[in-house]
Amino acid sequence: LTLLKKAPATFWRVGLVQFFCWAAMLYMWNYTTGAIAETVWNTTDAASPAFQEAGNWVGILFAIQAIGSVAWAMVLPQFKNTKLAYSFSLILGAAGFVLAAFIHNQYVMFIPFILIGCAWAAMLAMPFTFVTNALEGYGHMGAYLGLFNGTICIPQIIAAAVGGLLLHMVGSEQSHMMIVAGVALVLGALSVTVIKEHRASE
Repeated sequence: LTLLKKAPATFWRVGLVQFFCWAAMLYMWNYTTGAIAETVWNTTDAASPAFQEAGNWVGILFAIQAIGSVAWAMVLPQFKNTKLAYSFSLILGAAGFVLAAFIHNQYVMFIPFILIGCAWAAMLAMPFTFVTNALEGYGHMGAYLGLFNGTICIPQIIAAAVGGLLLHMVGSEQSHMMIVAGVALVLGALSVTVIKEHRASE
């Protein structure tokens, strides 16, 4: 508690971005199979062969996301403005989530998941860069980074707790939860603007 009270503002501001990002990812993991089954295979029956096919295809889509993430990770260092790179990556991911709710071809679905991979690459690399730079001179670096991991799990717990309510609010269609995830990433991208960037050399 003492460390949290003394944490730099960047710790909390990046944590705000993390909240929206990890909530979005939880909804992706929870609802992609149902969403793809609805939009591509035209079924909501979890016991049907079509739904099982959709589930198998989601495994391929997640692999495509990983490929997109690796490719985008090589692009990110080319950005001179780190905050721009972070927010732009999240916007690309948001576009991917929204597109996924409207595409009806299983192969065209590769496009939104490549875009989601761009957000994933930024989410894995950039938050800890901002926080470690801000913590220079604070001491207890390991403890702070351990506490910062709470910005990964706590958002998912909260998102899971309200997920059923949100699903009901968007018409109980799992594809609509992809749009909810997209909105969350847009909010995350907007939250990047409040981060004050610290250089490790400063």
